[in-house]
Amino acid sequence: MATLTDQEIQRIQQKTKSVANNENQTVGDTFDVDITDSSGNIVETQTYEIVNKINGTTEALAVAPINNKVTDYSQTAIVVAGTQLIGKEGFGEEAWNSTKNVIEARSGLTPQVDDISDFYDSTVAKLEKDYGGGSISNMSGFSQSGPAVAKVAAQHQVPKITNFMDWGASSSLYSKDNPKGITAEEKTWLDKHATIYMDSTRDVTYLDGKSHGDIPYGKKYIVEGTGDWISDHDTAFPRIKGNGLDIDWYVKHGQFVSGMTREQVIKVARMKAKQAKGLDIKDPDTWFDSTDYRTYLLEYVKTYGDFAVEPTKAELLSSYKKTVKELRSQLKTATGSKRISLREELLRVVAQKARLQAELKVQAVKDEIAQAKENLQADITSTHQAMYAMAKELSESEVADLLSPYTMENLWDSQAEAKNLAEADAYQNRLMAFADKLDAAADNLIAADQEGAALFSAGSQ
Repeated sequence: MATLTDQEIQRIQQKTKSVANNENQTVGDTFDVDITDSSGNIVETQTYEIVNKINGTTEALAVAPINNKVTDYSQTAIVVAGTQLIGKEGFGEEAWNSTKNVIEARSGLTPQVDDISDFYDSTVAKLEKDYGGGSISNMSGFSQSGPAVAKVAAQHQVPKITNFMDWGASSSLYSKDNPKGITAEEKTWLDKHATIYMDSTRDVTYLDGKSHGDIPYGKKYIVEGTGDWISDHDTAFPRIKGNGLDIDWYVKHGQFVSGMTREQVIKVARMKAKQAKGLDIKDPDTWFDSTDYRTYLLEYVKTYGDFAVEPTKAELLSSYKKTVKELRSQLKTATGSKRISLREELLRVVAQKARLQAELKVQAVKDEIAQAKENLQADITSTHQAMYAMAKELSESEVADLLSPYTMENLWDSQAEAKNLAEADAYQNRLMAFADKLDAAADNLIAADQEGAALFSAGSQ
């Protein structure tokens, strides 16, 4: 089943509260989610139809993406907002109930699970009755709603779960005192299908009980926290790309996240050490800094886990091939801006694949030549040894004369080697030029789409 990416779910999360609270936006209406580049410029807009919504103690949406004016109900996502600290009437009954649930979640699964379970059931019923079918492909929760979403999603075996900073996760597991909790079987499902994004400093979730923000299910992506409990405890805090963290961005900005290779961690550690000030007892900001980058390597392993294993080039090539196949499959049904976005991604992946293929081809030729040289040298050495062993009646100089033709200089075809290497280099240059053209085509696609969007916007005014 096709699913929305973590990045797409994150963008919907950021709209959930406002859309759920907007009484003018009802079931059947649509809303747009802007997709921006690293500079904050809007490069694409994705439209979603509201399939279901709830605005009470629990605030949630069920939405489906619209492409070329056609809603894809097979990718319906249920997205639940975090704790409601201030309700429609201020700190009224809904906000009080939500806050009370937070406290109860420190020692068991949040009572909010009942709301989310009912919302799931009503959404499935609406899809069947009002839309002729469909399926829940994604679910997402934030903070207090995270464990409850995990529970309901695992019960119904939802293919993809994307959560943020789950509150009370450790207390949500099944026990005699917590009979509604996440069972061992459900945890197994979550370990395979759930991704949870969290801040390293756990500025809010540290207070969620004795486990201090630990999350015992799913795959965890940990982002370096800033110590700000407002900005860090936010669905917008992790920088996500596709279905994982944008690790290249974090390396560039000198921040740690889980999933970095040793080389990436060392690069960030050196940046941190360079920026650190020497210890000044009068300046608390310097108390925990270090100008020795090795200190940060130990900190990384302790907080973020082991270094990621650098994939082999063969594994990378296999991954590129798989991605190309998936993108081509998605392009068959995609339309509008979504199609343009997929085409751009496909062009860039094919370009990466071409560059890697060229590199592997040249390396294969070099390896083959090196192996042939090694084999020839071994044959020459064994021939020399055998000749000296057999020709005992001859003098050493006479044996040397007999063996003089059997040298690398005489037996190795240097011209053929140079020709093969030149052909490999030419092949690499052709593929590199091809990859550059693909990247340029991808840039032109986005530029044309932006220009078209701007013209359309101007014409609509």
